[in-house]
Amino acid sequence: MKIDTKKHNFEEMYQVGNVIQWINSNIYLVVDHGEYDYSLVDLTNNKVYATYDTLENLIHDFAEQGQALVNAKLTIL
Repeated sequence: MKIDTKKHNFEEMYQVGNVIQWINSNIYLVVDHGEYDYSLVDLTNNKVYATYDTLENLIHDFAEQGQALVNAKLTIL
C-alpha cells in the first residue's frame, strides 16, 4: 500500500470510497449504506467503526490532523 503524501482537506479526504490512515496506523474505508447513512469501516478487523446520517457529521467527529489519504487496491473475496 502506498501512502499519498499530498496534503488534502478533510472534505476531499472523507469521500465515499476513499481509504484513510489515521495517526494510530489503523486504516478506514468511507462507505455509503444508502440514501442517509455513511460509515467508516476499519479494514484491520472489517468492522463498522461509526455511522452518521451525513458526511459532514462524520467529518466533524472524526477528522484529525495527521490523517493521510491512502492509495489502496481492495480485493473482495
